[in-house]
Amino acid sequence: MNRSHIPQHDELVPSLRKRVRGRVALGKPATCPLGRGSASLQPDPCKGVMPLSRDLREKTATLHDRAETLLGLPGGIMGRADYVDWLRHFLALYDPIERRIAGFEGWSRLACVDPDPGHSRRLLRDLGALGIDADRVLRAPSECCPPLTNFARALGARYVLEGSALGGRVILHHLKKRIGDEIGETTAFFGGPSHGTATHWRAFQAALDRFGAAHPDERADVLAGAAATFTALIEWFAPFVAARRV
Repeated sequence: MNRSHIPQHDELVPSLRKRVRGRVALGKPATCPLGRGSASLQPDPCKGVMPLSRDLREKTATLHDRAETLLGLPGGIMGRADYVDWLRHFLALYDPIERRIAGFEGWSRLACVDPDPGHSRRLLRDLGALGIDADRVLRAPSECCPPLTNFARALGARYVLEGSALGGRVILHHLKKRIGDEIGETTAFFGGPSHGTATHWRAFQAALDRFGAAHPDERADVLAGAAATFTALIEWFAPFVAARRV
């Protein structure tokens, strides 16, 4: 597939700067809350075409950096109350997104990839252990979620969520040092999949590259889904972060 036909990230979300600029207080985060991981080293079976995971990394880099700077984790979590607030806000957005992702039948095409990403389940586990009734957490309305109109866009959204789990382990390391006694063992969300975040990421990355090679005509939708998910995350968290800085 000719790479010139793949829209750049600015083409995917032309109004992002207009919506975000001026609303987000910028500051250098202590670490990377949305870890992108390394680009795939596996050769793409389709000669001359960049692996899809690497293409995603490059074309969403600016959006990733905007989200990372906005969240500024772990700096924004100074105690148990802060920790609970962040988990609640993540659940409010992740839960409806993951329900949409899991609703597509295309996951059967990707070996070793569970239709349910599992991040919301880990959030529910942590909040429950902290004594929070997650059923009372208002979920983000549909207009605040990325428009995942097909499986390829859902795959792009999942790329964003899976990548965030990489940075979560780094955040957790700092949180344990700072407020470990306050949060105890309620670390499932930032801790990532129980079978190892790096292993999980590599398996997903390989599946992503296989999909990109087998379905070159759907690469643009995967890119669009990832860009839309980064945008949704930025717009969902911008007011939350701004309110906490007052």
